[in-house]
Amino acid sequence: MKRLPPLNALRAFDAAVRCGSFTGAGDQLHVTQGAVSRQIKQLEEWLGKPVFVRHYQGLILTPAGSVLAKSLDMAFGTINSAVEQIHHLGARQRIAVNVPETFASRWLAPRLRNFHGRHPDIDLSITTNTVTTLREARQYDCLVMFLAEPWAKCDCRLLRQEQHIAVASPELWQDGAGPSLSNVTLLHILSGNKRLPIWENWFASLGVRSVDPRPGIAFSTMDQAINAAVSGAGVAVVDAPMVERDLAEHRLRRLDDHELTDAHGYWFVEPRERGVQDVSHSAVVALFQSWLLEVSR
Repeated sequence: MKRLPPLNALRAFDAAVRCGSFTGAGDQLHVTQGAVSRQIKQLEEWLGKPVFVRHYQGLILTPAGSVLAKSLDMAFGTINSAVEQIHHLGARQRIAVNVPETFASRWLAPRLRNFHGRHPDIDLSITTNTVTTLREARQYDCLVMFLAEPWAKCDCRLLRQEQHIAVASPELWQDGAGPSLSNVTLLHILSGNKRLPIWENWFASLGVRSVDPRPGIAFSTMDQAINAAVSGAGVAVVDAPMVERDLAEHRLRRLDDHELTDAHGYWFVEPRERGVQDVSHSAVVALFQSWLLEVSR
């Protein structure tokens, strides 16, 4: 590794560039003008080239000085970022996360113990607000959004697509036979005021045309539809990971082995422009994203 110029001389040069004078640099570094001048002379002797042209209106960078000034600006910026990260090591960090309501209660909440065990110094502030615009999204450090495709102008990464299965309460089974979809109440899910075509897609994937998919009870969230199915109100087509515990504890039962991959999925979204967050905070968001990707497999 080649020997570098003295650090004090580089600091004096950087301060002189920023202040435009040796006097201003001395004030910034809490030394005299003469001390700055000596440091600059030492630097020029080390380089074998002048870095400033002394002018009655101030200091003018030479070509060698311009190259050095640009490099130092980048180098000191990198050092400052590293020091900032070091200061945050071991410090508690909080990130604001917005996720869909059913995702929060049925998928994320049961897994948070795992995340906190790995990252005890990261606090999560989790909300389930409706977000439809980029401006609304930028209130948060990151989001999990239910989308058919990634948002433009955002960093998005697919966690997983929904995997639909049909479920109902075991109470609806009679003599070992499950409920018939032709005479059972269908439980639907709304998106705003519109019913999602989940049952239409389900019947189409089975090749069933004899059952009208429109009647039934519609709910504003999948969580509500699942709870209604647990109570025996009807049959729901839902995302399989959202009912893992209900199936394991026999509150729900699958009608059959049929599964359907939906076009929609859960996407990790970073809505803020680069440079808005400090480096250490961005690293924490990246840790949360990595954990989500791992546990979503």
